[in-house]
Amino acid sequence: AGRRAVLGAVRRARLRELPLGELLRQPRGPPGARLGVGYLLHDLLGAQLLRSIPTASGPMLRLAEP
Repeated sequence: AGRRAVLGAVRRARLRELPLGELLRQPRGPPGARLGVGYLLHDLLGAQLLRSIPTASGPMLRLAEP
């Protein structure tokens, strides 16, 4: 449930990319998720479902190309 919620947030974002700080600013994780946002991000980055792109304003998360 948590993995799908984070991926859904990135999909709904403009250009399917989201600043890392915007996700980490949420006080609680996505609804239905028992794990924190930090753990879910590490999981999605390790599974190569998200890519982290360094920018001048901080890392940007983007959906991985299929």
